[in-house]
Amino acid sequence: MINMRIVSITGTASGVGKTTVARFLLQHLEDFCALKITTKHEGNCPRHSDCNVCETMKRPYIITSDPLQINQSGKDTALFKNAGARKVVWLQTHSEYLKTGIAEALTYFNKNDSVIVEGNSFLHVHDADLSILVATPRETKIKRSTRQIVSRIDLIVINTYADDSTDDIMKTQERLHQIGCYAPVHIINPLQESYAPNEAFLNHIKEMIGQSVQS
Repeated sequence: MINMRIVSITGTASGVGKTTVARFLLQHLEDFCALKITTKHEGNCPRHSDCNVCETMKRPYIITSDPLQINQSGKDTALFKNAGARKVVWLQTHSEYLKTGIAEALTYFNKNDSVIVEGNSFLHVHDADLSILVATPRETKIKRSTRQIVSRIDLIVINTYADDSTDDIMKTQERLHQIGCYAPVHIINPLQESYAPNEAFLNHIKEMIGQSVQS
């Protein structure tokens, strides 16, 4: 009997490209759904974003699957849907209800679905079949919450741009080694087409999850 297959996308900090990597995978993997997790923070928002979840949410958690809300322009959930996700669910939760919220959010999918989960908090309370940590040379910060899940990371993705130097990339990898993260590394540029490292990364992921590999 096949059970739900979960691929977790987490990051060293905000702005490293978790959403970009998740979209890239959704574009190239077969028949995947997506779960977006937004966790409420007390005090000032560390992301400096304008989602207003931290300021306005009164309930312990909110689960959204209504296409009218999921497909709103500019939302990560709409980006996931447009990238090819068969179904998208958005969990907004207070940190103390994270485990309960995730458990209920996963019931919105079928038991045999494959789901990409984007959100740093997922691995703190739930297992994944494949855990991907996203880093980038453009962000040197590594959050404490990331350090706490280093042992659960299966694969590192260094998300690069055309003008990132080899030295910058090496320094990124060294920062990960300093926190004890020695998982296999893929250096990719999801925004660049016909890029061999992207294909190598996709083939590695497909092998790990049992999908056919491009020759």
